[in-house]
Amino acid sequence: MNDRGAPVSTLFTCRHTFEATLCQELARLGVREAGGLLPGIVLAPATAHAFDPVYALQVLPNARRIRGASIRELALAARDVALPLLHEHPGAWTLHCLVPGWLKGNPKPPMARRAGLIGAAILADLRKDQRGLWRRHVDPGPDVCIIVQLLLVDNDTAWVSAAPVHAIAPRAAWPAREPAGLAVVADDDAAPASSYRKLIEAIICMGVQPLPGDVAVDLGASPGGWTHVLRRAGAHVTAVDRAPLATHLLRDPQVCFIKADAFAWRPEAPVDWLVSDIIAYPGRVAALLQAWCSPGLAKHMIVQMKFRGDPDWQALQDALDVARSCGYDARAKHFFNDKNEVTLMLEAISHD
Repeated sequence: MNDRGAPVSTLFTCRHTFEATLCQELARLGVREAGGLLPGIVLAPATAHAFDPVYALQVLPNARRIRGASIRELALAARDVALPLLHEHPGAWTLHCLVPGWLKGNPKPPMARRAGLIGAAILADLRKDQRGLWRRHVDPGPDVCIIVQLLLVDNDTAWVSAAPVHAIAPRAAWPAREPAGLAVVADDDAAPASSYRKLIEAIICMGVQPLPGDVAVDLGASPGGWTHVLRRAGAHVTAVDRAPLATHLLRDPQVCFIKADAFAWRPEAPVDWLVSDIIAYPGRVAALLQAWCSPGLAKHMIVQMKFRGDPDWQALQDALDVARSCGYDARAKHFFNDKNEVTLMLEAISHD
């Protein structure tokens, strides 16, 4: 059954242990009533869906709580929440069946099987009685126009959200097309550092990826986790750092290693990609972006801002303002594999 008397809410997902940081960010945005609901889940008023918080991986707008003693009852209640929007909006839609344990990094969390069975029951019911809607259902991907999300919080209770996908930047989407906002990052034993996971998350979030033949620069590259990702995509990479790369990358003919100050180095001509995982005070990021964005030295940029203690909100805003003033779409996210840092993603605005 639906809790029809309860107000519609907004839920956000985040990496577990960053719930308080997300609530702090929402308070800065004027959302005072937000609070942790479960590990990795923050509950906020319905109006909070208008925001794209840095520390939120996913948003569940217009979320309603449902209850049911069985999989069948939960599936019927979830369907009732989703049907009005699915009928109102044409286009492809997808279904995310979520459990909080994923936000703790558990690949096989409790209730995941039950959530999947509820999702299967929803689709089976639509196939029987709403074949037009059932045919519009697709797997998560770039063609999705509507996302239905079911977050199972205990065996008998779930939250259901159905919302159109809105463009945040030319290619990025909000709600995210990845379930819970979690990008799937495969293990890669060849990567010289686990930091490769952060770059893959950012690339997936941006909705654009390096292509074979692209020219890329990796600032603060050592030992080469991000260079490894760029090379695997087929890009030609200039890696800049005072410390050397892993041996196999130094031997790669498509990698040019330059021993230099990554903040001071500039390319002779504009490049397709700039990525940077430099360890530095947050305030230096705005200066770095000014040096690269003002002359348009890269089409796409992925730059980390690292904190010592609480997030430096002013430094983050300054960096985003610099990028936008120079003609770039800019967005920041704290990804699952980020630690005490956030990732800025920039793309030059095309005027074609």
